[in-house]
Amino acid sequence: MKPFGINRRQMLGGTIGGFFAYAARNRCDRLFARQVNPSARARHCIVLWMDGGPSQLDTFDPKPGTSTGGEFKSIATSAPAIRISETLPQIARHMDALSVIRNLESDVGDHQRAQYFLHTGFRFVSSFPRPSLGSIISGSASDSPIPNYVSLGSPGYGPAYMGPQHAPFSIEDPAEARELLTSLRRRRGRLKLLGELGSEFNAQHAGPLLDQRKAMLERIEDLAATSFADALDLERASDSDRARYGDSDFGRNCLLARRLLDQGVRFVEIQRGGWDTHENNFRAVRRLTADIDRPWAALMQDLRESGMLDDTIVIWMGEFGRTPRINGRSGRDHFPQVTPVVLGGGPIQGGRVIGGTNGLGTAIAGDAWQVPDLFATVMSAFGIEPDQEFTTDFDSPTTATDSGRVIDALLSVG
Repeated sequence: MKPFGINRRQMLGGTIGGFFAYAARNRCDRLFARQVNPSARARHCIVLWMDGGPSQLDTFDPKPGTSTGGEFKSIATSAPAIRISETLPQIARHMDALSVIRNLESDVGDHQRAQYFLHTGFRFVSSFPRPSLGSIISGSASDSPIPNYVSLGSPGYGPAYMGPQHAPFSIEDPAEARELLTSLRRRRGRLKLLGELGSEFNAQHAGPLLDQRKAMLERIEDLAATSFADALDLERASDSDRARYGDSDFGRNCLLARRLLDQGVRFVEIQRGGWDTHENNFRAVRRLTADIDRPWAALMQDLRESGMLDDTIVIWMGEFGRTPRINGRSGRDHFPQVTPVVLGGGPIQGGRVIGGTNGLGTAIAGDAWQVPDLFATVMSAFGIEPDQEFTTDFDSPTTATDSGRVIDALLSVG
């Protein structure tokens, strides 16, 4: 199922017609048993998605001075156990609140299939669609007129059997989205009139389709009544906030993610593309890390100072890592054998290194964790059992993860 969002075409020539389609895709008509541990500390999640596959060697598993290490040095961080690339000096100050997984293994090296794998925790099977992590976390939350799952800069991944109310609310242009939602708010009177005009007809022709129509109108009214549109207006943010996050799409989206969490949004994904560095890897990585370092650090600072990091998990990842061997075009190719992930917040312990690679980064040294294990760990932090059972649209039982095991070292206090 495709994710939902809003854009100018949905207004259908300035009418509210497009939002009927929005509401139809997002009426809450699918229920399931929520098995959530009330003592779990995580309530929100922000995923910083590095589309294309970031190089682990040039970010969070540096090997300076080796034949595979490339041109970047490593630097100390606020966590004694962690050294990272010199290209991330500001996030280095927050590594005591973040942990690095250096032994996450995958066998999926195709972009689309790997992106699916790292969004759902399951390998792609066309006949058995799986929900994204955002949809699972949305499903663990109470229903709200404000979307529980928002994707910034990309369409996001769909809800599958979780139902359309847990699809990502996709925002490509926050200013345009705010304009359309504000326009919708001004048309609330029309929505109420539509409901009143149809009341007599509804009474005489009751049935499922009319129930759906009523639910659509109510959904539109509820959305229009919220302050969601105000959160999208970054002009309402202070000058100092906008300066700290920086004047880039990624920076603005990081600031927007923080504002959306303030509104109660449970899951936000922010995409930064450009990491498919088959050519001129080091020049590209220097530019990419400069773009993410400042806003990510600002986001961490705000979450820490406000106390929101206590119940917000922040995850940095892409679909796979990149080859230790530098190719003939000064690039690095696909390397799912080591897929880098950085995460922290909520019950996730910071300042830790999980596993490691050999001296040249060509292989994992010792035991490896698998992609479903990452999902099991994050779900457990939200109180969702990794083996929780769901029923699909075609009445097949399935579990939340693909036999994922919790990475205990990330959740243990000792």
